[in-house]
Amino acid sequence: MARPRLFTVYALTVALVGLGLAVVTTVLQAPHDLHSFRDDIVTRGLILLILTFLSSFAPMKTRYGASLTVGLAPLFGALLTLPPWAVMWVAALGTMDERIPGKTIPWNRFLFSRGMFALVYGLPSLGLMALGFPAAPGNPEPTWYLIQPFVIVLIVALNDGLVAAFFSLLQGSSFWHLAKNTVAGSWLTYIALPVVGYLIYQFLLFPMPQRLGVFLLYGPLLVYRASLQKQNRLDQWLRDSFIMQSRVVDKRDGQTFGHSQRVGEMCETVARMMHLSEDACNTIRVGGILHDLGKIAIPDSILLKPGKLTPEEYEIIKTHPTEGAAILAEHPEQRDVALIVMHHHERWDGAGYPVGLKGEEIPLGSRIVNACDAFDTITQARVFRPTVKTPAEAIRELRQLAGTWYDAAVITAMEEIVRSRWGVDIPTGPAAPPGPTYREVLKIVPFRRFWIGQAVSYFGDMMNTTGLAIMLLVISHSASVVALGLIAKAVPTILFGLVAGPIVDRFNRQRVMILADVARAVLTVMIPFMALAWLPGVFILVFMVATASTFFNPAKQAIIPNLVPAPLLVKANSLVTSSERTMELLGFSVAGLIAAAVNWTPLFMVDAATYIFSAITLLGISDVLRRAAERQVRIVDDIVAGLRFVARSPTLRSTMTLTTMAALFMGMTFPTLVVLAYQNLNAGASGYGFLEAVIGAGAIVGALAAPQLMSRYRAGVLILLGVAGFGLSYALTGFLQNFGAALIFLFACGAASTVYLVPLISVTQREAPDYIRGRVMSSRFLLAQAGLLGGMALAGPLNDRLGAPLVFMAAGILLVCAALVGFGFRNLRNASLRQEATITVAKLTASG
Repeated sequence: MARPRLFTVYALTVALVGLGLAVVTTVLQAPHDLHSFRDDIVTRGLILLILTFLSSFAPMKTRYGASLTVGLAPLFGALLTLPPWAVMWVAALGTMDERIPGKTIPWNRFLFSRGMFALVYGLPSLGLMALGFPAAPGNPEPTWYLIQPFVIVLIVALNDGLVAAFFSLLQGSSFWHLAKNTVAGSWLTYIALPVVGYLIYQFLLFPMPQRLGVFLLYGPLLVYRASLQKQNRLDQWLRDSFIMQSRVVDKRDGQTFGHSQRVGEMCETVARMMHLSEDACNTIRVGGILHDLGKIAIPDSILLKPGKLTPEEYEIIKTHPTEGAAILAEHPEQRDVALIVMHHHERWDGAGYPVGLKGEEIPLGSRIVNACDAFDTITQARVFRPTVKTPAEAIRELRQLAGTWYDAAVITAMEEIVRSRWGVDIPTGPAAPPGPTYREVLKIVPFRRFWIGQAVSYFGDMMNTTGLAIMLLVISHSASVVALGLIAKAVPTILFGLVAGPIVDRFNRQRVMILADVARAVLTVMIPFMALAWLPGVFILVFMVATASTFFNPAKQAIIPNLVPAPLLVKANSLVTSSERTMELLGFSVAGLIAAAVNWTPLFMVDAATYIFSAITLLGISDVLRRAAERQVRIVDDIVAGLRFVARSPTLRSTMTLTTMAALFMGMTFPTLVVLAYQNLNAGASGYGFLEAVIGAGAIVGALAAPQLMSRYRAGVLILLGVAGFGLSYALTGFLQNFGAALIFLFACGAASTVYLVPLISVTQREAPDYIRGRVMSSRFLLAQAGLLGGMALAGPLNDRLGAPLVFMAAGILLVCAALVGFGFRNLRNASLRQEATITVAKLTASG
């Protein structure tokens, strides 16, 4: 709802604060600056004012309604070159365009823009000055360069927030929706233009007249602006082309003219109301526009028949989703749209057509198109039904069919749209069914037994790790021997990981896990006694225990999808991951207390007992898909088949590559953290313990939050954001070198790590069919372990040469870069847990 009075107050307040800040800083700072650097400030200021004016002239309108210029480049150059007061005046005056105040633009909007730009660029400039980074430094410190990306983020956030609030009050639209659309599709601009701004800053360091060479950079800015204009026109043409395609069908029946466009627009609105990604919203919009494309194959005698259709005619009408999907499936870029079109007449209860999918099996886009199609149909006159219903009557009818014909969550979103668009007072209907809960997952007895057994077993694993390190150090007094013991735990995954996959796939996984548990228990009991008799025997036993784990771990992750229904898989993985992180915290703490009170021997006894407990719980879990007789193992052929499957799956290929890179860069920080804690943070042993604890605590929070996030965002996006999140946390921890900040950022790091891990595991499980899932999971373990070992091997030399803070920053930046590169791969970015239709695109094409 628009608020004109509040809008006017807001616009004038921003204008007053922004321009007032410019005046105050000018009075306080300008006399000193002009006295000391008069020529430099005046000439640089005039050059930047002219460049900003030229760059801001004739702003472009994006399809979201926001204005876009290339003025960021000279303004970022001004921020690096001029004192804050001068930056604010360049920003306020240079951004004026051809519109005349009071004639082509209202005064309140004109003044708002002046004050807004003064704030957007003045506040970051003041912040840099407060942090001790003056404008135009002769020889900038490395920290000066590192802080510039954060300055850009602050500029974008301020601009985005102020503009979104402006239009929210003016139009009555959602602030967050406007904020998202303000930056939608402009991320490349926020990367490219600051680079040009930095080049402007470099040019302005030259003396006159060489300094005037900066105007040569206006050429690339013109080219970039022209390319943006062409891109906007192409984008608009593409959107209009889908509407023109839909008119081919609509033209055949004058009564349906505009129906497809209205359905597409409402589908996009519903998708945004449901907080789907930008790509998903656009795809669903196109699916809505083209949902009836297949009707071009339906004869007019049937399509336009005013009376009731015969059963034979109805069967012909029911082919239009398949026909439309077959046409779209011929184009690789429209395969997602083809899937939506194919299933837009499926019903929630499974009574729809053409396949009879039900519930979550139906693609979400198809569920949205189905409901929006029905809404528009019953609110418009048709040849077979001349009467129409009001939006209020239509939405009430759809609500009555929610849970049978339609997805209740989609109807809830449509009710909000009808309420705001038509001012309809809709009585609260039955709430949309809530998503799956942890209680539902734990009601499944086999999974509950599995979860409890593995939580206890993981607790024992922490006992083993702690006891092994303490025992080897006490007996040998050598850190190298301790490292050798830890290496013996890691190497079997690399040596036997590929062999473990075929065993897990060929045999009953329950039995494989039980045998591995019993073997680990027997071998673990022997370790403390072997240490007193023959130390090399300890490494042999540790190696053998880790080998059994190499077979156990992929079986563990491969069996989870067989224990729970597909909609509960994410919750199940969240429970398993969060319990592992919890047991990790408890296990290390209790192990330290036991070792201090007694010695290391009880730690191994407890670990062995947890293996036996795990085996007992597994007795009550049957691998229902492995009840048939065991098949002959063909190790080499099975390994090749598994690797070929991963290589041929675009999603698995991308996630495996990201897993390796993330593990490699994360591995660089594992041994570095203790060095950072002792040498740079001056935290000592207790501080190091706190840092490890907050990482574990953050991981628990992230694991529990992951299912909720996955209900709103694509799994691929969360995977990449998780990698970027813990990368940024690492970089900031190394950059700030402050213990309090490290606690905050490492907590965020732990949360981001499991926000990355839970979707990653779930996607891998969903992408791999049961017959080959063990090989896929073992490949993931192998790559992750190899990456971690590689990273830890690099950490030592890098710490010696660069120091712990730089290693942390380098690892963090590399992780962020890996995530940014990952966003460039559509198969990774769009990876999801959506249960795909049983008919593939190839079959769609064949059916056409």
